[in-house]
Amino acid sequence: MFEITHAIPEDALAIEALLDAAFGIDRKSKTSYRFREGVGPVADLSYVIREHGRIIGSVSYWPILIGETDFPALLLGPLAVDPLRKNEGIGRALVFATLERAADLGHRLVLLVGDPAYYSRFGFSPAAPAGFQMPGEDPARLQLRALDARVLNEASGTIKRAPQSH
Repeated sequence: MFEITHAIPEDALAIEALLDAAFGIDRKSKTSYRFREGVGPVADLSYVIREHGRIIGSVSYWPILIGETDFPALLLGPLAVDPLRKNEGIGRALVFATLERAADLGHRLVLLVGDPAYYSRFGFSPAAPAGFQMPGEDPARLQLRALDARVLNEASGTIKRAPQSH
């Protein structure tokens, strides 16, 4: 049995090792990482799954801005699961729990870069037809989920990095 808990600073090395195992050591060369540089994750939305004290899954969300109005939104990812533990519901548990938490915290829009077939089960859909784009990213992999249905009338445009954290 596993438990979902907030990530704490002491988890950083274990999370980095999990991300390397799940995505490879060149993962930081991906376009979506540019939107995380110099910006800290949203602390209230950084979660891990532990089993017997060992981290077997993690997810983080990052602040981003959208369009001319700098509409605030979240960038989900990376979502990582121990490669030996895939297809056990670990990623699913993390995404459902954190999307609910994001809505409870008042966030209205989440975007991500990922496999449309996987993320559609969480209510994500292609972002490009709704007028969203991420420079340098494959539009087919950019997905969105409105946590408030009215948000799609208020936000669209190019995704930008949030101001740097200090």
